[in-house]
Amino acid sequence: MPKIKSKKGRREVDWSSDVHFQKTRSIVYIEHTHECPIFAIKAEEFLKFLQSQISTRQFVLIRNGYGKIEPRPGSFEIEFSQNARTSRHNLWSGLDKGPPRRDKFPNFESLMPAIHKILKKFYPDVVQRGEDD
Repeated sequence: MPKIKSKKGRREVDWSSDVHFQKTRSIVYIEHTHECPIFAIKAEEFLKFLQSQISTRQFVLIRNGYGKIEPRPGSFEIEFSQNARTSRHNLWSGLDKGPPRRDKFPNFESLMPAIHKILKKFYPDVVQRGEDD
């Protein structure tokens, strides 16, 4: 049974452990402020967007370091790693953007070339044909 640390309903899983590790599971790290609910909604929307664009992979969303870090005011930062054992790559920083608030969020489609580049970097064998568009 996997070790799960729970704190106020949050599940913390060590995705890099031998029990949980999979080459086809990518990790999305998002730091977002709690100033307004739209930040949390956009984090969920990004995860759903990735799942619809690359259905051959699994994605895990980790918000604010499982709640361990206090998000900076006005922050919406997206980092991506090919899997739990590879390095994080900064995809988007909305910290210095806005107002208006809508400028803090990226056009998800514009992040896809960077995501495909990261996916091919360490394990090109897990990137399927059709994903390199």
